[in-house]
Amino acid sequence: MKKILFGVATLLLLAAATFASVEAAQKIIIMQDAAQRTQLQANVKNFPQEVLRLVNKERNKVGLPPLKFANDLAASAYVRATELPTKFSHTRPNGSKCFTAMPQRGHILGENLAGGQTSPQQVVQAWMDSETHRENILNPKYLELGVVYYYQPKSKYKHYWVQHFRG
Repeated sequence: MKKILFGVATLLLLAAATFASVEAAQKIIIMQDAAQRTQLQANVKNFPQEVLRLVNKERNKVGLPPLKFANDLAASAYVRATELPTKFSHTRPNGSKCFTAMPQRGHILGENLAGGQTSPQQVVQAWMDSETHRENILNPKYLELGVVYYYQPKSKYKHYWVQHFRG
């Protein structure tokens, strides 16, 4: 009987120790997840400036002046980014053209869209690999740029990028 009681007591102690270590491990994982989430949020916050830097690097290679970041274009790019999970197109969900979301000052406007890329490096490379997107990036008439990254986990591409140009 002592052996059985000892065995049950040992199992209970092991179970308690295992539960405690699982609970401790879960706390560590939660803390790591929170740290990673905080790091990801910090990175995402810098995505627009990093895209601008990479775009200006491409423009510099061909002797073009750098684009300046424009908050009003970033605001219109955000409007468009939130529409992309519904309709990934330069035509808006209401049927109007993409330019209706943009501030109408300026002589020339442009829009680049992308979906699925998870970093500024990936999206700028994808745009540079596309003739029409590259033409926007390297258009000497453009002076300003607004950029937005938008994440929608329950959508086709999950990661959405919009550039709005103005000259």
